[in-house]
Amino acid sequence: MKNKRIASFSCFFMVLILTFGLTMETKAEIVYEAKWNGFTYSSFYEEEFGIYSHSRIRIDNYEGNARELTIPRKIMGRTVMEVNSLYGAKNLRTLHIPNGIEVRYALSSAPKLKKITVSKKNRKYKVRNNALLNKKGTKLLGYPGGYKTVKVPDSVIVIDDMSCWYSDFTKIKWGKNTKRIGRGAFESNHGLRTLVVNKNVEIIEAFAFNGCRNLKKVVLGPKVKEVQYSAFEDCSKLKSVYIYNKDCELDISDMDRTFPKGVTIYGKEGSTAEKYARKFRLKFKIIK
Repeated sequence: MKNKRIASFSCFFMVLILTFGLTMETKAEIVYEAKWNGFTYSSFYEEEFGIYSHSRIRIDNYEGNARELTIPRKIMGRTVMEVNSLYGAKNLRTLHIPNGIEVRYALSSAPKLKKITVSKKNRKYKVRNNALLNKKGTKLLGYPGGYKTVKVPDSVIVIDDMSCWYSDFTKIKWGKNTKRIGRGAFESNHGLRTLVVNKNVEIIEAFAFNGCRNLKKVVLGPKVKEVQYSAFEDCSKLKSVYIYNKDCELDISDMDRTFPKGVTIYGKEGSTAEKYARKFRLKFKIIK
């Protein structure tokens, strides 16, 4: 009888542990959304553990009226880890970034933002010519959405992934040493109409200019040696693409096209550009 009671208690205890464990796991996966002083925020995803944290949060938007704003280090006792977007910050002109908070691509979403500063204690960022850079100045991480022209500092080698996406920049002034345009760097940029990629740019990664719905003309200079899949897909108004590097590597998979239908490709005779045009039945014109 005693053994039966012990066995029953053990089973009950195991069920209790499993139930408690599952409840805790379920709670950890819940993503809440709340508002505070114009900020909308939600749980921060802990990649290392694959769960959402309640004590660490992400700012998803700001809809307050402030013209000058310092990103709060904490909201309602919870630590702010990153800022995902500022598209609702209609009046924001100046943004101060403290140490330890990720911002990057959120800057381009603020429609009137022009000035950014970082704390002297910030170990990750610095600002040069209005651009948010890594400490070495070799990577452009974000650019304020209140400007029409993105002026890439000469020290920049890489334009980071999604650094200038969902914005209205009309022109890009390339730095002398820029070699790589990251994944989705200018995705859904609705201000661009003509894009001239020259200087020293060599690689345009996937989705870099995808969804630039007003883009009509693209010129890829002689040093551009690789354009990855979907780099210009969903650019519905794109009519002409000039490719001056005869051996420029273009993605020719049937799943994701580099350029949309209806575009005319201009390139060298016998070039990879001509092969691409032939494969997808696009108009091709030879340039000298």
